[in-house]
Amino acid sequence: MPAKGKYFFNESDDCRISDPLYEKYRYTSQQHPLLLLLLFIAILFWTTLIIIFFVTTEAHSHLAFIIAVCAALAVFAVMYLLLCMESLFRRWLSLFGVMIWICFLIVGYVSLFEKGSDCQLWEQVPFFLFIIFTVYTMLPFGMRGAVMISVVSALSHIVVLTVVSLTFQENTDSIPFQLLANAVIFLCGNFMGAFHKRQMQVASWDLYRYTLKCIQVRMKLKIEKRQQENLLLSILPAHISMEMKLAIIERLKETNDNRQMHDNNFHSLYVKRHQNVSILYADIVGFTRLASDCSPKELVVMLNELFGKFDQIAKENECMRIKILGDCYYCVSGLPVSLPVHARNCVKMGLDMCEAIKQVREATGVDINMRVGIHSGNVLCGVIGLRKWQYDVWSHDVSLANRMESAGVPGRVHITEATLNHLGKAYEVEEGNGHLRDPYLESMNIKTYLVVDPRSKQCLSNNHLPKTRVNDGLKMRASVRMTRYLESWGAARPFAHLSHRESVSSDSSSCQGRRRKYRTIPILKLKSYFVCASFVFLCIFVIQMLIMPKTAKLGISFGVVAIIIVLVLFVCFADKCLYYAYCCILGFIACSVFLQMSFELKVLLLSIAVTVYLIIFNTLQHEDIYSNSTRFFIKEPRIMTNLYLVLFYITLVLLAKQIDYYCRLDCLWKNKFKKEHEQFETMENVNRLLLENVLPAHVAAYFIGEKRNEDWYHQSYDCVCVMFASVPDFKVFYTECDVNKEGLECLRLLNEIIADFDELLLKPKFSGVEKIKTIGSTYMAAAGLSVTPGQENNQDRERQHAHIGIMVEYGIALMSKLDGINRHSFNNFRLRVGINHGPVIAGVIGARKPQYDIWGNTVNVASRMESTGELGKIQVTEETSKILQELGYSCECRGLINVKGKGELRTYFVCTETAKFQGMGLN
Repeated sequence: MPAKGKYFFNESDDCRISDPLYEKYRYTSQQHPLLLLLLFIAILFWTTLIIIFFVTTEAHSHLAFIIAVCAALAVFAVMYLLLCMESLFRRWLSLFGVMIWICFLIVGYVSLFEKGSDCQLWEQVPFFLFIIFTVYTMLPFGMRGAVMISVVSALSHIVVLTVVSLTFQENTDSIPFQLLANAVIFLCGNFMGAFHKRQMQVASWDLYRYTLKCIQVRMKLKIEKRQQENLLLSILPAHISMEMKLAIIERLKETNDNRQMHDNNFHSLYVKRHQNVSILYADIVGFTRLASDCSPKELVVMLNELFGKFDQIAKENECMRIKILGDCYYCVSGLPVSLPVHARNCVKMGLDMCEAIKQVREATGVDINMRVGIHSGNVLCGVIGLRKWQYDVWSHDVSLANRMESAGVPGRVHITEATLNHLGKAYEVEEGNGHLRDPYLESMNIKTYLVVDPRSKQCLSNNHLPKTRVNDGLKMRASVRMTRYLESWGAARPFAHLSHRESVSSDSSSCQGRRRKYRTIPILKLKSYFVCASFVFLCIFVIQMLIMPKTAKLGISFGVVAIIIVLVLFVCFADKCLYYAYCCILGFIACSVFLQMSFELKVLLLSIAVTVYLIIFNTLQHEDIYSNSTRFFIKEPRIMTNLYLVLFYITLVLLAKQIDYYCRLDCLWKNKFKKEHEQFETMENVNRLLLENVLPAHVAAYFIGEKRNEDWYHQSYDCVCVMFASVPDFKVFYTECDVNKEGLECLRLLNEIIADFDELLLKPKFSGVEKIKTIGSTYMAAAGLSVTPGQENNQDRERQHAHIGIMVEYGIALMSKLDGINRHSFNNFRLRVGINHGPVIAGVIGARKPQYDIWGNTVNVASRMESTGELGKIQVTEETSKILQELGYSCECRGLINVKGKGELRTYFVCTETAKFQGMGLN
C-alpha cells in the first residue's frame, strides 16, 4: 500500500500559477473558449456596423471607416477559424490577443476621427470601456499585461481627446469636467476588470487544484482497488473472496453509521462443499533438525524459497495451496472448478516436489527428503472464524490424506486406492503397505500404493554421469548451504504483488439533486462583490457630480440609490444624458462582478435593465444632442447608445454563462473529490482490515504505510508464550450425512466456537494475545510477539513474564466460552490446552498466499503439551510451571510423560480455579 498522501496534491508544495500544467489547463478551460467568445461578439458587432453603414450612409463618403471595419472583420474571422484548430495555434495565443486589441483601437480611433465630423469628448467612451473590460476578462493576458494595455487604452483616449479639444474647440470651460468624467469611467472599468480577472484567476486556480486532486484520488482509488483485490486473492480464492469483501464493507458502514449489528443466531459461514477432488499432504523430512541450526533470516528465506517453489509447481499442475503448517504443505486439485484429472495433477505435483527436494539434497549435501500422501474424495472448503482468515478444507477424506502423509515413505508419493482408481494407467505403482506404519489405516482397511516416478528409470540409465560436487561447500553450515542454493530459485517475496499498481463507481445522484445542491452553496466572496459594486456606485456618483448641476433632486435620487444600488439606473435625466448611458453600462458591469450569483438571476436583471434603458433613451427628446440628423451614424448618440447597450448586454450575458459553467464545474469537481475521497478511505480501511487479518498489526505496518519495507520479515524473540487449544471431541461429533448436509452443519458449530474464541481477543485484557491460525479444531495463539525484541530483559521479572499469565487466563476464558456454547447447543465439548514458553522465530512466508507463522522448539513442545494433555486441563512444561507459580498460580505435577521427539518430560497441570482468582489481580 502506498504511503499515505503520496498521491495527493500538497498545498504546501512549491506550486505556482505559472506552472506549465496549470497554463495548459487554463488555456483549455478558459482562455481558448473566452477568446472564441470575444471573436464571435466582435464579428457580430462589426457585421452590425457594416449593415447599419450601408443602410444609413453613402459608402464613398466614409471609406476609411468601412475599410477599417471590414479589415477587422476579416482578421477576426480568420483568427476565429485558426483558433478552432487550437492545437496548432496555442503558442500564438498572446499574439492573437495583441492583434485583437490593436484592431479594436484602430476601429475606435477611425470612428473617432471620421472625415467631416466634429470630435466630441463623449465619443467612443463606451467602446474604449468595452476594450478595457474585455482585455481583463476575455483576452489571454496576465494581470500585469492586462493592466498595462488597459491603462494605455484609457490614457490614449483621454490624451488624444484633450489635445484635439484644446486645439479645435472654442468653449473649453466644460472640457476638464468631461475629461475627468471619462477618466472616472475608465478607472471604474479598470477596477472592475481587474477585480473580475483576479476573482477568475483564484477560481481557476482552485478549480485546477480540485481537478488535480480528484484525478489523483481517482488514481489512488484504482490502486487501492487493485491492491484490495490482490490482497484478498492472496488470502482467499476468488470464488469466496468477493462475498467476504462485501461483508467487510457492510460492517464498516454499520460502524461508521453507529448502527448496531444485526442480531443473528449464528456468525456468517463461508464454506462450500466440493466433490471429486484430490488432497495432497507433503512434509519435509529432516527439516526440524535443519531449522534448529538456522538464523531467523535463514529460516524465513529457506521456507519462502521452498514453499515458493512448491507454489510454482502447484500452479503448473492446477493445484490450489491450502495452508502451510510449519514444514508441512498441503494442497487440493479440483478447486474451485472441478477437474477430471485432479488425481493426475496431485500425483504429478507430488513427484515434482520430491524431485525438487532431491535436487536440493544433491546440490547441498543436506540430508532432507519429501514425504507425500494423497487421497481423493470430497471436501468442505472455506473460512471459519472472525480473525486471521486462512482458507482451509475439512472432511474425513482430508484426515485420511493427512494419515497417508504420516504413513508414507521419504522420497515417495503415497496414494490410496481411491486415487489410483482416478489415475487409470497414467503411472506405475507398487504396494505401499501403509497399514503397517499407521494403525488408523489398518483399522479402516485402507489399501495404499507408492507411485513409481518415470524419471527414476532415466536416472538409473544415467548413473554413469558425474554427481554434483558439494565438497567445496561442506565447510559451511548446512543451513547456509541450503539458503544460498534456494535463493537461486528466485521465489517472489511476500506481498511483492502489492507494488503492482482499476473502476470508480459513477455518480448515482440525479441531475436535479446536483442542481439543488449547487443552488444552496454559499457565496463565499459576497462581501467583496458588494465592495466592488459600491465602488461602481461611487464612480457613477462622481461622474454625475462632474457633469450635472448640483440640485436637490440629484441628492434625493442618490440617497435612494445608496440603499438599493440598482435604482441608480433610474436617475432622472438632465441635459448630459449620454453620460447616463455610460453610467447604465457601468451598472451592467457591476452586475457581472457577482461571479457566483445565479446565471438566471443575472440574465433577468440585465434583461429588465436593458429593456428599460432602451425604452427610456429612445423616447427622450434632447434637442442639443439628438436633433442633428446629418451626422455620421457612428457619431449619432441615439444609434450608438442602443448599439453599446446591446453590445454590453450580449457580452455580459455570454460571459455570465461561461462563468456559470465554471462555477458548476467547480461544484461538480469538489463533490466528486469528496465522494471519491470517502471511497478511498473506505478502501484503505478495508485493505488495513484485510492485511491485519493476515498479519499482526506490528507486522502489517512493516509492509504498508509510509515506511513500507519490501525486505523479508523475520524476527527472533527470546520469550514468547505459545498455546494450542483443541476440541478433540469434535472429530467424533463431525459426521457426513444428509441430515447435516454432508458435514456442513457440523462446521457451522465449529465456526461458532472459533468465532467466539476470536471475539475474546477484542477484550483489552487479551490485546497482547495474537491468533496464529487454526488447524482443524485446534486453535493456536501466542503472546509476547508485540514486544520489541531485546526489551524483554529491561523489564523486571514479573512484568517480563506477565504475558505467560495472560495466556493462561486466555486459555481459561476459552474453556468458559466453550461451556457457554455447550449449554446452548446441548453438547459436551471439552477443551484440551497445552502451553509452553521460550524463544521462537517469527516471519512471513509465501508469495501467492503470504502467511505469518512462528517456528522453533518452543512451538513444537507447546503442540505436544496439547496432544498429550487431558480434556478440561491446561498442561505446561516444568519451566513454564515455575514462572506461573512465581506469578501466583498453583500447578499440579503430572509426572513424566513420553513426548514424541523429546523423550520423557515432566509436565504440570495449571489449577484453573486458583487461576481465575489470580486473573482478577492481573486485570
